[in-house]
Amino acid sequence: MTRLVIIGGSDAGISAAIRARELAPEKDVVVLAADRFPNYSICGLPFYLSGEVSDWKTLAHRKTRELERLGIGLRLDHKATRIDPATKSVTATTAGGRLRTFRYDRLIVATGAVPARPSIQGLSLPGVFFLRSMVDGFVLHHDLTTREPQSAVIMGSGYIGMEM
Repeated sequence: MTRLVIIGGSDAGISAAIRARELAPEKDVVVLAADRFPNYSICGLPFYLSGEVSDWKTLAHRKTRELERLGIGLRLDHKATRIDPATKSVTATTAGGRLRTFRYDRLIVATGAVPARPSIQGLSLPGVFFLRSMVDGFVLHHDLTTREPQSAVIMGSGYIGMEM
C-alpha cells in the first residue's frame, strides 16, 4: 500500500489529504499537524476575538471526526522536526516530547508561512501578542476578556492584521 505523509494540518494539507483519498482511496494518508486544530480558519480568528463568532469551534472547515471518517490518519500535536529523504521518513515530536517516525512513499510539505518577528524591543512584555494560530487566539481572547484593554496597536497588514 502506498503511504502519503502530509506535513501540515491547515487548509493546504487537509485539502491535499482529501484529494488524495478521492483519487486513490486505497492510499494510506497520514497528516502530521503541529497543533490539535486541523483545518481551522485562522483568518476567522479576528471574528472570534471581536465576538462576531461566538464559538471558536465553528471556525473549523471540517471536524476531526469527519476527516477520520474519510480515512485520513490525523496525528495531532505532532510537529515534524526532520525529513530524511534517504530513508523516506519524517521524524515528529509529540506534545509529550516523544519522537515518532513516519515512513512515506510520497511526501507533501504544506506548512504555510512562518510569521516574521521584527527586531523590536518589548515584544516579550505583557500585553504583546502574536496572532498566527488557534492557541495564539485563545491566549489573546483570555487577555481581552480578563483585562478588557481599551486600546490596541496592530502591526501587520496581512489578512489577519487587516481584519483585526
